[in-house]
Amino acid sequence: LILTCTIYILAPVFICLFTLFCVWTAGAILLAIIFAVSYIRLKREFSMSLPVKNEFCEDWLKNHSISRKIDVRQSDGISAPLSYGILRPVILMPANTDWKNADQLNYVFAHEYIHIRRFDSAAKLILILALCLHWFNPMVWVMYILANRDMELACDEAVVRLFGEETRSSYALALISMEEKQSGFNPLCSGF
Repeated sequence: LILTCTIYILAPVFICLFTLFCVWTAGAILLAIIFAVSYIRLKREFSMSLPVKNEFCEDWLKNHSISRKIDVRQSDGISAPLSYGILRPVILMPANTDWKNADQLNYVFAHEYIHIRRFDSAAKLILILALCLHWFNPMVWVMYILANRDMELACDEAVVRLFGEETRSSYALALISMEEKQSGFNPLCSGF
């Protein structure tokens, strides 16, 4: 009799917990699929990019070496510079890049180099994992958005420190001109 009463009392609790688990699992899988589709779309788009071989890039890469080889590529599928990759990082430039504007190129390359040096792509993967596991928590969404913003601001601050306070206004103008051209949803990339 006690066992029967216990089953009747606990059955709704187990059903409720199982339902919540199914909802959580469905949400986590759905969000993981959204990020996976975005990754596959971007990988396909980036695989069609072309390597850039010019004097500016070669000189810049010689002066900014790290243990991982950095590739500079160009694509007509993006409208603003970005970096991606953890083990084989790539700085991806738009097809309409003005390769004669050395000041702006130095800002862009420095910004993307800082993302690469700080392993921001790995940090973004960790953020995405946290978001997939805790999709139901609005504070994790806030964390994801603010962490991405903070990565960009930290790179901006490092670039200003690198080039000096007197370049702050010209760097801000470069940021504004690039922001106007910003490409869509790129959760695994760090943009200028």
